[in-house]
Amino acid sequence: MAQTSKIEFLENFNSLLKLAKKGEDNFPDELCNFLVSDFGFQAMVLFAVVNSKNLKVLGKSTSARKNYLRGSEFTCSTCKLFENPNDFSISLDSNCELQISEFVIYESCLAFNINLSERGFLKIAKKTPFSQADTESLRKITDYISSLLSIWWETKGTGSSYSDRSFVDIVLDVTNELRSNANSILGSTSILSEDNLSVSQTDYVSSLKTNAQSLVVNLKDFINIAKLETTASDYSKNIKLNDLVSQVIESVKTKFASNKITYSVKIDKNIPPECNLDDIKLKFILSNLLSFNSSLTENDEIILKINMLSANKLQFIISDNGKGIEQKLSKSLFDPFVVSKIKDLSKSGLSGLSLTLVKSYIKLLDGEINVKSYKSKGTSFNFSIHADMHKDIEPVLSKLPKPSKHNNILVIEDDYATSKLLSNYLNKWGYSPTIVNTEEQTFTQLDKEKYLAIILDIELPNINGLELLKKIHDHRNAKNIPVIVCSIEVEEQKAFLMGAVEYFVKPINYNYLVEVLTSYKLRKNSNILCVDDDLPTLNLIKQAIETAGFNAIAESVSANVMESIKDRLIDLAIVDLDMPHPNGYELIKLIKSDPNFSKLPIIIYTGKENYEDDLKNIEGLFEELLDKRSVNIEDLSDTISSMINRYEIPTTVEEAFKKPADEVKILFAEDYKHSQIIVTRLLKKNGFDNVVVVENGEDALNLAKKEKFNLILMDMQMPIMNGFEATEQIKNLPDYKDTPIIALTAFAMKGDREKCLDAGATDYIPKPIDSKEFIEKVKYYLNASK
Repeated sequence: MAQTSKIEFLENFNSLLKLAKKGEDNFPDELCNFLVSDFGFQAMVLFAVVNSKNLKVLGKSTSARKNYLRGSEFTCSTCKLFENPNDFSISLDSNCELQISEFVIYESCLAFNINLSERGFLKIAKKTPFSQADTESLRKITDYISSLLSIWWETKGTGSSYSDRSFVDIVLDVTNELRSNANSILGSTSILSEDNLSVSQTDYVSSLKTNAQSLVVNLKDFINIAKLETTASDYSKNIKLNDLVSQVIESVKTKFASNKITYSVKIDKNIPPECNLDDIKLKFILSNLLSFNSSLTENDEIILKINMLSANKLQFIISDNGKGIEQKLSKSLFDPFVVSKIKDLSKSGLSGLSLTLVKSYIKLLDGEINVKSYKSKGTSFNFSIHADMHKDIEPVLSKLPKPSKHNNILVIEDDYATSKLLSNYLNKWGYSPTIVNTEEQTFTQLDKEKYLAIILDIELPNINGLELLKKIHDHRNAKNIPVIVCSIEVEEQKAFLMGAVEYFVKPINYNYLVEVLTSYKLRKNSNILCVDDDLPTLNLIKQAIETAGFNAIAESVSANVMESIKDRLIDLAIVDLDMPHPNGYELIKLIKSDPNFSKLPIIIYTGKENYEDDLKNIEGLFEELLDKRSVNIEDLSDTISSMINRYEIPTTVEEAFKKPADEVKILFAEDYKHSQIIVTRLLKKNGFDNVVVVENGEDALNLAKKEKFNLILMDMQMPIMNGFEATEQIKNLPDYKDTPIIALTAFAMKGDREKCLDAGATDYIPKPIDSKEFIEKVKYYLNASK
């Protein structure tokens, strides 16, 4: 080892020793990173042996798979090291179930003693096979690890006495001391006010008392804000939302009795009687916001609307037609002490930090808030918070579809730099990539795993990429897996002829790649209900659904259907007619009578004879009628695919505006095909059927001039006219001054949000789109604009 390397090694060792002595949580991660870097490993994960079956993750290198989170537990049914009492033991079992690298390379397991009571377990990935010399090196490495871990463990056990106090802790101590002093001043002024004081002295004491009271209230709020930096305590419990709102309103009514205000509450009928939420924080939020509105309203109405945005999010809109405030003040209303500058709020009871704390609580409850206020036109607060809509979550969770396993991506790529870059991007987007570089590895993985998609570089050494593409499509486990081809050379036409779904010329546009993967993931996650009392037929239908690449929810007892689909997202139903009570006709009526399934497409797949007269009773309640005697399973599979894919077809302008005026119409401007598919599918699956798609900003502007849309979704990077210019011009149209426009952009860089808002957008969503956040925002702004 060269002199410089030795010094660097000692410096790194010294840094690790300091982390261990301080008991820092990130010590195991830093230890793994140090060993990977200095000994040339690919990846490393450090575990503690919990018992004879389980391993608990202590730390990992940044190059290890992302699912090895600190504190999570894993097991391996093939491992022989768990109960081995030796100081050091090693295993190179190729059947090990713990794969820590995204690359199919060589991995080894090591078990070692940390001290008399604790045992460690190390998983190491390496580019080359492990040799006998490696075994000796690893024995010394584990001695080194156990020494440092013993120090770290001992310090952790003593409560990390080496850790310095945080700045927030100091602030809390100082603030509490100041509050004690302010309370002492208040006590003294109370005693003074009882003495025989002159008029001027009484005024001085009164002023002193008022300011001391204000100081106490502000210090209390400041302490609460500071505490949010150190703890995010969850005080959620089951509450009756209606009762909570009534209590808050009664309290505010009493405080503003002289103003003669009417308080109206409108609660969405879909919100259950009981919700699980943090009632303490919600009471504080509502009380302060209603006090604000009440201070600016005298003989008018204050309206509180509560909407259900999703199964775990509520929206609150508080509005009045009172005095309002200056627009420039409303933009900074939640900043500290801005409230103190508004004279009309002097008797509201709000401290200078009340609304700052309101915003902090809302953020802590996974929500957001905005305010609109204009002089003489009133004030409107619009905020959302997290709330679990189920009283008992366990029974509900047990009925939900199992979490999707469609996250695995197989990457066939021999260039290390490209594969590493791909791996980083895929992990960032929530996918689990496996990297292979030979035909043999490809089919070994296809035999073992199911994949959402395959990314194939057709310029591979010693392999004809297009021939490999053909073999992949012939493999029994890959017939319905979309293959995305990338290459330096343009062989697009050939690749599409061989069955590729998308073609990228290197360098890959990673923003477009995630759009392609997301569109296929959304499709694969579709749930299809199939009901038939004949079990062999039911199994065939289930097979047809799974062959088409979707999730089957199979039910042989029609009486159980409504309970089994309760609280589930269903995309399509396939129902037999000839069943015991309820029969198919009755079941279809039951399904369609549930508001959640009123628009659910239904395929009747039956062998019943003479059903024509009975069908008249359910006319308009189903989309397809297929006869078991003449339609085979392959045809059924094709019908299922076409029905599921209908979610991707946008609405024409003519169709949208033939619908009733009260139906929501959405305009979506986007030039990339897979973005169009994703957004249209998400909107249609959530009940927004009228989605009109245009491919550039100019078309969006021209259409907005002719028709009125309730919401506009605007991609900001488009040809002809970009989204910034289109948004600015649409906002200048008289009919669109208050229409929400949500900006979408694949380039989520610093300043983008501000740039979009400056152009006139109401809000901003970066790509790749988070489907849950996206739908919540769509509902949020459509509810707010009503």
